[in-house]
Amino acid sequence: MNFWPSQSKAAERRKAAGHSPVDEMQRFRMLVCCMFCGICTSLIYAFDLFTTDFSNRFNLSAGDQSTISTVGLVFCYFTIPYGFLYDYGGPFPLLIVCVLTAGVGALCLGLTFDGVITGNLASISVFYALMNISSGVIDVAYIVTLAETFPRNLGPIIALAKVMVGLGSSVLASISVNLFRGNISGFIYFIMVYSVVVCSVAAFVVVLPPYFINGWRRRGKTEEQIAALKSLEPAYRRQSVPIRRLAVGYAVVALLLVFLSVQSPVVSYTRVSNGVSTAFGAITIVLVLSFFLMLLPVRWLGGMDDRAGDEPMRAIVSEEAVDRSEEISFTRADAAVTNAPDKEQCPLPEMTSDTADAASEIPQDPRYGGTLWDNLKRPDLWLIFLMFICQSALGVIVVYNASTISVALTGRKRSQQTSALYTAFFGVANSVGRVCMGMFEAFVQHQSPNKRRYLVTLALPLSPFLAAVAGTLLLTIPGEAILLPYIIIYFEEGVFAAVTALIFPSLFASHHGVYYNVGFLTTVISVIGFNRFLFGFVVDAKHDSLGFGPKEECSVAECVRLPLIVATCAATVGTVMAVIVHIRYSRFVHRIRLQVAELS
Repeated sequence: MNFWPSQSKAAERRKAAGHSPVDEMQRFRMLVCCMFCGICTSLIYAFDLFTTDFSNRFNLSAGDQSTISTVGLVFCYFTIPYGFLYDYGGPFPLLIVCVLTAGVGALCLGLTFDGVITGNLASISVFYALMNISSGVIDVAYIVTLAETFPRNLGPIIALAKVMVGLGSSVLASISVNLFRGNISGFIYFIMVYSVVVCSVAAFVVVLPPYFINGWRRRGKTEEQIAALKSLEPAYRRQSVPIRRLAVGYAVVALLLVFLSVQSPVVSYTRVSNGVSTAFGAITIVLVLSFFLMLLPVRWLGGMDDRAGDEPMRAIVSEEAVDRSEEISFTRADAAVTNAPDKEQCPLPEMTSDTADAASEIPQDPRYGGTLWDNLKRPDLWLIFLMFICQSALGVIVVYNASTISVALTGRKRSQQTSALYTAFFGVANSVGRVCMGMFEAFVQHQSPNKRRYLVTLALPLSPFLAAVAGTLLLTIPGEAILLPYIIIYFEEGVFAAVTALIFPSLFASHHGVYYNVGFLTTVISVIGFNRFLFGFVVDAKHDSLGFGPKEECSVAECVRLPLIVATCAATVGTVMAVIVHIRYSRFVHRIRLQVAELS
């Protein structure tokens, strides 16, 4: 039985119906599904919701909790094997992996809290790692697919989808505090059901655009059929999404930001009745479900002119559109800009895809081309990866140890309300950072072709610079003001997450999935090096040397001072590396533009 109609037959039906090349309603169905996938990914940022129960029920120390989060994050971010699977089979096999790992991991962790399974450091680490595998793999599956499906509006679309990765932690915190009220096993079972349902639906909704030909799609197709499908790429690169329909999604995000920003401190710092608390949780769920408003069949919202709702398959265009696309693609050969050293002249014997972007109406700055090996020989890619490691040091330490650092700097005991507050503020500030980066990328792409003064790499130094500022504040200001540097860190983590998703399609002509997965691998290095070996070991050592008992937490600033100093210095180094990448890319773009001007 075939779950997806034949693309060739669908093309004939679309020809008869006279549909446009890109089906906006199909794209928006996928976008809305990806919004809910983002909440699944946000589980990695909700670890602080479990720390109080880990400490109280299983007597786990700060080092033990660091081990759990480290093991989970290593499995979350080590996605390179899944990247190869994606290159061959697309997002479908990855989403099936997510269904299995999320279901098994959450079920076993819930049974552990119910006492059915013996809870210890090893078992909890394994179950939490399974849940994190699902979070990391689903992120790769839907982000790379969105990047290929919405190339014309990459920044706003990725920002809207990724905003739920950050905001999702606030959503989970609100649901946990307001609806489950300390029933941690019930909350974990809720996560299990939600993840399995969303990943199962996404397996059939999140699909690559027809022009993306992987090993699975190539089977049984003639060269003519493959060429016809590939020729659709220019149509995708030129067509903008309906602004009003996209604005509905951003309006829902704005409502969520305002509501969660108000609700979180109210629940944490005041005594509210069970009825009010339940109402807060219900409002959270209603606001999340409001993303379906983006799919309203209202012509005023846009995307309805092609009568997309009349056909069951909406990814293929008519033969006339294919012919037009083939004519366009003839002027855009697959060759990319030569990766010559900066001191050498880049020869342009013929129009390449990137110089064609610079010379045509397509709003795309020149990109580094060549093979994967060519780009690995350039310093730019390595500088970006090293910058990722340095930048993420402080973010990894603070995001996954917020309550531990708070206890050390303020001297106050941890609580479920405080953990939920930090998680909620992380979601809000992180989401704002993602949206800001997406809007900046949109501004860069929509500059006048003759006056493109700003490049997307201008945003690279922002995240490590803000991390250095926040680290300095954590080391100098009183503990009572800890929320300020926390919010700065949460914001820069949002900017960094959006940069990670956008920078590779913006700078490199191909192999985006490989670079994105290697970017995840840098987070694995940061998690192991800074979270476990630096923060975990140092805090445990200080805990013992200062004479705290086994059930006491380290409540003096000295416990966390050294990790914060090292992470702040690393962020400063990352800022310098990011500036170097921006300067090199600026020179490259300037050189290519001069050569295009000479050819014209």
